[in-house]
Amino acid sequence: MKKEYFKKYYNLIFLLLFFLLIILIKNNYLVNIDNLVYNFSQKFLSPSMTTFMKLITFFASPICLIGFLILCLLFLKKEGIFLFLSVGINQIINEVLKFLIKRPRPSVTHLVIENGYSTPSGHTMASITFYGILLMIIWHSKMPKVIKWLLTIFFSLLVILILFSRIYLGVHFFSDILSGILISSFTMVIIYRIYHKILM
Repeated sequence: MKKEYFKKYYNLIFLLLFFLLIILIKNNYLVNIDNLVYNFSQKFLSPSMTTFMKLITFFASPICLIGFLILCLLFLKKEGIFLFLSVGINQIINEVLKFLIKRPRPSVTHLVIENGYSTPSGHTMASITFYGILLMIIWHSKMPKVIKWLLTIFFSLLVILILFSRIYLGVHFFSDILSGILISSFTMVIIYRIYHKILM
């Protein structure tokens, strides 16, 4: 009984952790770890790495995801509509949270141009939502299992690189990324449940 209760409400843990993280951010308790992670990322700084990171971060940019979403709408039908709506709603949540939290971006050299507030990371939320739901669709498809695993590894590595690129490029704190992971985990649990009720 306790296990079932936990399974039903564990997504709320992500939400509570998110609010706790925001409290820590607002009170400047995470400055040291943010600086530590940023300084670590700068150990890889080079023209070729910067070019690579700009390419990686593009895969969670609005223009790229809109293009992918249009393709999904054309080829995946109901799943494409579900994916489109989920990513759209998640981005609205991101903008609302950024407006409420109002955290400035890092005061370091930005290697790409970004406007607006910093927390939570929009690229983090967009990449986790889009590629996460895409993997959900893939795993419920009739693809061979080996292809499913290869795509899972590929998209998982891509998301990890996207998250790292935001810190490397100087446009997000580590805690921005972490807040994006937590709130996206919360919404993904809800999305997963809705997906099973509507499309399965």
